[in-house]
Amino acid sequence: MTSGVRERGMPRKASGLAVWSWVLYDFSNTIFSLSILSYFFPLWLGDELGAGADTVNYLVALSALLVVVTAPVLGSIADLRQKRRPYLVVLTVLAVLFTAGLDFTGGVLVVAAALFVAADVCYQSALVFYNSLLPVVSAGRGAGRISGYGTAAGYVGTILALILLTFFVSEQAFFGLTFGGPEAARDLLGPLGAWIDPSGEPNSNAFIPTAVLYLLFSLPAFLFVPDKAVREPRPVHLATTYKSLFTTARNMKEYAGLGTFMVATVLYTDAANTAIANMALYAREVFGMEQARIQALLLFSTVFAGVGSVGFGFASDRFGPKKTLITVLVLWLVAILVTALAVAPWMLLVAGPLIGMALGGTWTVSRTMLLALSPPDRVGEFFGVYALAGKLSAVAGPVLTAVILSTLEGYGTVSYRVAIGSLALILGLGLFLLLRVPDARYEETVEEFSSDDVPNAKEEPPVDSS
Repeated sequence: MTSGVRERGMPRKASGLAVWSWVLYDFSNTIFSLSILSYFFPLWLGDELGAGADTVNYLVALSALLVVVTAPVLGSIADLRQKRRPYLVVLTVLAVLFTAGLDFTGGVLVVAAALFVAADVCYQSALVFYNSLLPVVSAGRGAGRISGYGTAAGYVGTILALILLTFFVSEQAFFGLTFGGPEAARDLLGPLGAWIDPSGEPNSNAFIPTAVLYLLFSLPAFLFVPDKAVREPRPVHLATTYKSLFTTARNMKEYAGLGTFMVATVLYTDAANTAIANMALYAREVFGMEQARIQALLLFSTVFAGVGSVGFGFASDRFGPKKTLITVLVLWLVAILVTALAVAPWMLLVAGPLIGMALGGTWTVSRTMLLALSPPDRVGEFFGVYALAGKLSAVAGPVLTAVILSTLEGYGTVSYRVAIGSLALILGLGLFLLLRVPDARYEETVEEFSSDDVPNAKEEPPVDSS
C-alpha cells in the first residue's frame, strides 16, 4: 500500500471541519435553551403576558409529553432511512421560525403558548439526530473527547447568550460604564432594528436575536457534518415503526445492560436536573444570598461545568465510559452532601464547582455510554429512547422536592436541606444500577461509521411490514 492510499474498509479520521461544525451546533442550541426554556420566555410570559409560573410548567410538561411520543420513532426513522442530517436541518429551521414568531404574537397568550410548544418539540427532537451523528464525527478522534467538546461549547453558549441577549432587553453596567439596552440596540441596527421595542425592559426583544444566533451557528453542522450510512436504507412505515419500538422495549434485555442503563439514566439525570433547578433557591432561602451573588455563583459553576465536560470526555476515552460515569456520580454525591450540610455560604463556593463539573460530565459521558451499548445500525433509535428517558427524569425529582418542602414547611431551612439531601438517595440508586451495566466500549461502533466499506443490503434481514 502506497502512502496516502487507504485500503478498503480502513477507518477514516473525521475532518477537523466536521468535528468543530458538530461541536458548534451544541453551542447554538444552548442559546435557544437559555433564552426560551430558562430565562427570557418565562419572564416574558409572566411579566408581560400575565401568565403564572404554573402556565410555564404546564407548557413545558406538554412539550415533554409530545417529545416522549415522537423522539423514539424519529430515531427509528433515522436508522431506517440511514439519514440524520436532513432531519436535523428541518427540525432546527422549524424551531428557529417558531422562535422568531414569538415576537409577532401581539401579546396573545394562546398563540405564544402554541409557538413555544412547537419550538421546544422541534428543538428537543433535533437533538435526537444531533446525538446520532456523534459516532460519525468521532472517527479516529475519540467519542468521549468530541462529546466533551460539544458539552463544553454548550456552556460557553450559555454564558455568551446571557450576556449578548440581555443587551437587547436592558442596559448593563460594567466597570461603572453602561452598555446596551433596547434603544441602543435599535439605534445600532438602524432599519434592521425596527422590531425592537424600546419601552421598558421587554424580554420579547431577545426572541429574534435568539433565532438568528441559533440558525447562524447551526449552519456549519448543516453543511459540513458527514452523514454516514452503515447499511442500505429501508422503507419507513409509521405503523410498523411504532410496532417495532414496542418490540424493542419488550426485548431490551437482549441488548446487554441497555435497559438497566436507561433506568439508571432516568434516576441520576432526575437528581442532576433537580439539583440545578433548586441551586439558586437553596442559596437564597438557606443563606440569604442576594441575586448578584447567586448569579456570580452560577457563572462560577458554569465555568467548571465546561472544564468537567472536556476532562471527563478525555477520561471516557482513556478509561471507558462506565468507569468515568461512576466517577461522575460519586462526584455528584459528594457535591450534594456538601450542599445539604453546608454551614456557611463559602461552602457553596466549594459545592458549586463540584456540581458544575459533575453536570458537565453527566451530559458528556452519558451519550458515550449509550453509544457503547447501542448496535451501530440502531444508534438513532436508542438515542430516541434516551431522549424519552431524559423527559421522564424531569418528573420524579421536582415532585419529591415539592412534597418534602410542603411536608416540612414549618421547619425553616431544614426542609431545604432535607429536600436537597434526598437527591443523594436517588443518585445512589442510579449508581447501584450503573454498577450492573457491562463495561462496554464504543470504538467498534464508531469504526462502523468511519469505514469506507459500502453498506450491503443482503446482509440485513428483511423488514417486517405487516
